[in-house]
Amino acid sequence: MSYKLNHPDIFYHDIPTQARRAFARYGGSNISPAVSADGRKVAMILSKDGWTDLYVCNSDGTGLTRLTKSREDESSPCWSPDGKWICFAAKLKERRSLCKISASGGEIQRISTVGVLNPTEPDWSPDGKWIVFTAMMGSFEICVVPPQGGPVIELVPGEDPCWAPNSRTVVFARRTAGGRNLSLLDVPTKQVKDVSRVSGSNSQPSWAK
Repeated sequence: MSYKLNHPDIFYHDIPTQARRAFARYGGSNISPAVSADGRKVAMILSKDGWTDLYVCNSDGTGLTRLTKSREDESSPCWSPDGKWICFAAKLKERRSLCKISASGGEIQRISTVGVLNPTEPDWSPDGKWIVFTAMMGSFEICVVPPQGGPVIELVPGEDPCWAPNSRTVVFARRTAGGRNLSLLDVPTKQVKDVSRVSGSNSQPSWAK
């Protein structure tokens, strides 16, 4: 899955054959494609009707379904490991929150993040027990919260978190004087280890599933 940056269109790209076809090509923003763990569904943010909303469709691009319909700002969808739920960040009544919605549609459920403000960039752990996210509170902090919501565990300064398949390690971007480094976080111990430096500033890491 890929998308162009100038006028974002989402594409399906078959690596072995190099075949590519447009997946979502509408006016405005078409961003943040997220593939379900079984590879059958794709969640994404589209401004198909003038507002940024959450959509889901089959992996071949068929069956496009709009899950949210509001003037609020939705972003950063991610899937529960069983494929039944989609977590995303939204701006509700001028306050940014984590939310989840059934992949088949329904009411939006707010995920309470007690103790922190402005959560964004969620990622659901493969074992289903935690959602890691970035809290924007003057600085960027990596935090975790249970999928049902509740008290937040603040971990380390950073942003762009992504779970490893072991549901214990998170790769993230850490701001330094020289830019942004990619780092590994052992969540239970909060120990951080930098990844060997790649030239330039690094962001938005993703772990192979």
